Amino acid sequence: MTITIHPRVLELLASKICHDLVSPVGAVSNGIELMRELGPEMSGDAVDLIESSILQASVRLKMFRLVYGAAGSEKMVSLTDIKETFENWAKGGRNTVSWVGEIDLDDVPKGFAKTLLNILMLAIECNPGDGEIITEFSTNSAKIIVNGKKPALYDGMDKCLKLDFPIEDLDPRLVHAYVAAVFADYFGLNIAWENISESQLNFTLSCKNMADSKDI
Repeated sequence: MTITIHPRVLELLASKICHDLVSPVGAVSNGIELMRELGPEMSGDAVDLIESSILQASVRLKMFRLVYGAAGSEKMVSLTDIKETFENWAKGGRNTVSWVGEIDLDDVPKGFAKTLLNILMLAIECNPGDGEIITEFSTNSAKIIVNGKKPALYDGMDKCLKLDFPIEDLDPRLVHAYVAAVFADYFGLNIAWENISESQLNFTLSCKNMADSKDI
């Protein structure tokens, strides 16, 4: 199987990563500047700003390494790594995170953990208000339950998850969904989704031979 990634997808993905890192890295610079301008009396506040910004940048870098990099596909990545990475990503946001059951990553394709993390990241994007993200594991699949005020896919996101969206029309808001679908397809996985109600959106990640289509 040959999968070709269009240069525009790579450009948008690089832009997304840089955009998400600009804020914490810029805050470190601001903290250093604050120390220089205001002197020792403000050093405590500046150090706090620098420390929190470095932590935020570290969390985002680890997420991007596992979600988009080769590290997420390695067998050495454990379910604990996935849980900790996502919990740190969601920390400080408006969604609580919980897990139900376990899954043996040796029983699923090697890209399962990476693709799961992609969907969890997508779940946060689809639930910008107060809510919760619950992941329920079974033998060789995972259901991600998104509870909130009005969780929903953005316009075009469903087509991206089906790899049926024009590349030239992709934008930074949609590129993550498209890339998640590319990974799923490459690793022989299926992403399904369903709006259960106005307040609940479900995603399911399973092996392709367990599902007949990309829609529930």
